[in-house]
Amino acid sequence: MPRTASCYEILIASPSDVLAERQIIAESIEDWNAAHSRSTNVILQPRRWELDVYPEMGNRPQEIINKQIVDNADILFGVFWHRAGTPSGVAQSGTIEEIERSVDRKKPVFLYFSQAPVPMTHDAAQLAAVQKYKGRMRQSGVAFDFPDIHEFRRMVSRHLAMKMNVLLETPGARQETTAPEENNLARLRVRVGQKARNGEVTTINVIGELQNLTTSTRIREYGCQLMVPAALLKFASVTYMAEVKSERAEIRVFRHTEANFGNTPIFPGDSLQVVSVEIAIDHLEMKELTGLNRQEAYDLTMNGVIAAEANVDGKLLRAEKPIREIFSLAGGSGRVPLRSIME
Repeated sequence: MPRTASCYEILIASPSDVLAERQIIAESIEDWNAAHSRSTNVILQPRRWELDVYPEMGNRPQEIINKQIVDNADILFGVFWHRAGTPSGVAQSGTIEEIERSVDRKKPVFLYFSQAPVPMTHDAAQLAAVQKYKGRMRQSGVAFDFPDIHEFRRMVSRHLAMKMNVLLETPGARQETTAPEENNLARLRVRVGQKARNGEVTTINVIGELQNLTTSTRIREYGCQLMVPAALLKFASVTYMAEVKSERAEIRVFRHTEANFGNTPIFPGDSLQVVSVEIAIDHLEMKELTGLNRQEAYDLTMNGVIAAEANVDGKLLRAEKPIREIFSLAGGSGRVPLRSIME
């Protein structure tokens, strides 16, 4: 039955060296539509010059592109790797002109920079231009680096969902638990593993586990990360295996993808422990957090959770386990003494 829906146009802006990332943005937009368009009466429309611009003469090429798709866009996703792009006649490149035009019009702009190794044949001047531009943009806003396309897919899906929640003013817009623990493809769990003794510290493994719920489909693309309060780790100054950069000082993040398993798929009915981290369960290494004294920071940690997020063939899953429950499962009381460390 026909129905009325609002449409948000999302411009995908980039030079020519990030074709995979452009496709990921478009797929993430379609994933959002599949999950939310019916319940919200909102449709997101990806806009790309190579698909949505028609031939026209009489002006600068970029000005024609601006008129046809850039100025009508509601949101812009921009991504760079080692090329800034071709000069547009007004800006350093067409991509940069599109971004600056959107920023000037106060439109939401999501900006990402790939940290993947650059090709041996890269243009040094282009790479330098990207680095200079990134530095300039970070003085006037927030941009994200990403190490690989798997992490990029997770970022785009998450950031798009967060922004649409804000734009639509839906309940839970500021909550992080909007993704389900399972779908028709997979289930994500936070599991408690073996307890051990490491010197004077009792430890336990916490595991992010994916289970293939299908009877015939192999899961070929997957990634899972654990988000762990820093106070639960034995040594605050040590970088642990599988650790990736965290946006929050009080949270440490650990991540593996299919690449860590030789691109081995998860077969129907099987479960895979994708990532794990050893935490301390008989003391907390507490430091004062912004606006909180150490006792308040301790209480906040103990009442918190260890969260897992997974991207399974482009679909986001999330699971949590309360810290007190983890300690109880390890044979403790759910209470630990506070060990204060000052820096």
